[in-house]
Amino acid sequence: MTGNLLLDSLISLSAIAFMVAVAWVVFRAPPGPVTQQAAAERLAFDEPDFRPRQWLIDREGRAAIAEGNSGDIALVSRLGLDLVTRRFPAAAVRAEAADGALVVLPNDPGSRKLVIAADGAAEWARKLSPAGGK
Repeated sequence: MTGNLLLDSLISLSAIAFMVAVAWVVFRAPPGPVTQQAAAERLAFDEPDFRPRQWLIDREGRAAIAEGNSGDIALVSRLGLDLVTRRFPAAAVRAEAADGALVVLPNDPGSRKLVIAADGAAEWARKLSPAGGK
């Protein structure tokens, strides 16, 4: 850089402080919970032809599941700082009730298991599982 050790050190420290400040401004607020409104907005953006008719929202705001008018299932969950959606035909989703929560196990190998703790989880498990849930 300049050849002056003190000046080079100050320049480097200033650059590091600037990067830390930018990271703090961008990432300071943790993401909010998954709400029905947030999930509906994200689904409208990702799947504009999906019309939800029934929702199950996690108590802790981790995820939501919706059944569409056509019988398709849409999952909305938090991944990092954003919401992600997955849409499946109802037959492509396995579900079971466990400890008052709906455990969704998509048959798609790229999807992860979701646990949605909410009232009505057992009803959703019966609806989604051909065997009637656990």
